[in-house]
Amino acid sequence: MELTFDRLNEDELEEVAKLYDAERTITTNRVKMKQTFAKIKDNSDYQMITVKNNASIVGFAKVTIHHDIFEENNPFITIWSVRVKKEYRRQKVGTRLFEYIENIAKDMNCEIICLIANKDNIGANQFYRKLGYECENGYVKFLKA
Repeated sequence: MELTFDRLNEDELEEVAKLYDAERTITTNRVKMKQTFAKIKDNSDYQMITVKNNASIVGFAKVTIHHDIFEENNPFITIWSVRVKKEYRRQKVGTRLFEYIENIAKDMNCEIICLIANKDNIGANQFYRKLGYECENGYVKFLKA
């Protein structure tokens, strides 16, 4: 399997939305998705990364780069909305995606990567721990139910 990594293009939004929604009870609002994408697509601090196998999207992650103004002023990265198609799991697609993201972080001299993950997704959380991610510190407050 030959995987390629790229930034999400506007014509790939529907394919990624289907991948994102595949295991959720809530579906993506396509109008809002397109509006938001139009706002951020040219901002390099938002990197929506696709993983492709023969031009077909098999994985995806949203990466946000945060620029810190304190301490040593090194940026840090937040990863979220990680998805890999079911039929491609356990084939190193997720591992390669995280390696790609971690290389972006290293190139930017980041010291920290934050990962937002659903605590109830046991398989994903085991995968993240296997990659060296720790449930260290952090809280989330949902303002909308």
